[in-house]
Amino acid sequence: MSGVRNPPSKLLEAAVYIAGWYLFSLSISIYNKWMFGKGLDFKFPILITSFHQFCLIFLSTGVLYLQPHLHPTVNEPTSLAMSWRRFWAVFRIDFWTYGRQILPCSLASSGDIGLSNVSFRFISLSLYTMLKTSSLVFVLLFGLLFRLEKFNWRLVIIVLVMTVSVVMMVKKPDNVDSADDHNVVGIFMVLTASMVSGLRWSFTQLLLKRNPYTVNPISTIFYISPSMCITLFLFGLIFEGWSNFISSPIWELKGIFGTILLMIIPGILAFMMTLCEFKLLSVSQVTTLSIAGIFKELLTIVLSSIIFGDKLSFINCVGLVITFMDILWYNYYRYHENRLLNEYASVNQDEETEDDIEMDDRSK
Repeated sequence: MSGVRNPPSKLLEAAVYIAGWYLFSLSISIYNKWMFGKGLDFKFPILITSFHQFCLIFLSTGVLYLQPHLHPTVNEPTSLAMSWRRFWAVFRIDFWTYGRQILPCSLASSGDIGLSNVSFRFISLSLYTMLKTSSLVFVLLFGLLFRLEKFNWRLVIIVLVMTVSVVMMVKKPDNVDSADDHNVVGIFMVLTASMVSGLRWSFTQLLLKRNPYTVNPISTIFYISPSMCITLFLFGLIFEGWSNFISSPIWELKGIFGTILLMIIPGILAFMMTLCEFKLLSVSQVTTLSIAGIFKELLTIVLSSIIFGDKLSFINCVGLVITFMDILWYNYYRYHENRLLNEYASVNQDEETEDDIEMDDRSK
């Protein structure tokens, strides 16, 4: 009985994981804005993001090697002792399965993260955070398109309300003289990233949810990071240029070791953030993560205003409040739908059990 956690200990554990999630998520958002924006002005977000994925490959490999309980069981060998040979045998995946199920998610993730980081060069962190909440619209639209969601007028209203709130959030405040923080290109990039994020969610539901290889977030990172790294690196070569990257003044200013360290830090932060999300979901519900995410976005905007001097108009704030209320409404709708489905399944199971008992009685 000592191994069973009581509710207070689970609450404390969830609070610790939420705090860690906040810490690493806020840190990576502020760090990326500083790195790709006017702070450090490192003008190669796509190539650097590919390096982040390179770091995630090593970090996920290390964790999976040390934690065998996170391994997929589809290739579990019985004759090999714990070694790198056994490790690669466990995680071996055929080319067709990878290309059909994992690669689409990897490409969508590359588009989402790559466009998001590029947008930091054009808009403020506050505007980025507000616009990224619009991903719910695309999650629902792609969910309807791929028949992951059943058509419901409530979903239509949620999408329409979110659309109006996004229009309010992108309105440039009158007290902002520079167009640097409200660049149309940056706004377009974030909205495109949000759209790709919705597509990524659909791919995750369709392809990864029932995939025996991606049984947890760490193994998912292990499988999608290599193709993300290659995809982002190739696009970085096309749009940013390798010669421009290696001849950047930052290599002399910070030194080779210092520059590489600057690129490693976000990869570590992203991995730790994923670990906290994973652990939080193990002790709480998805709704908890979603609601905690709303307060995280609010905290991001507050810190962005303090650190970077971001300014919001009254209309921007109203649009933000409407967005958060819309997200809460969606979470309530989803919770209510899931509860009805569970009750319906429970009633059916009870009826089947009663029928079985009656048949047994008749046979006697």
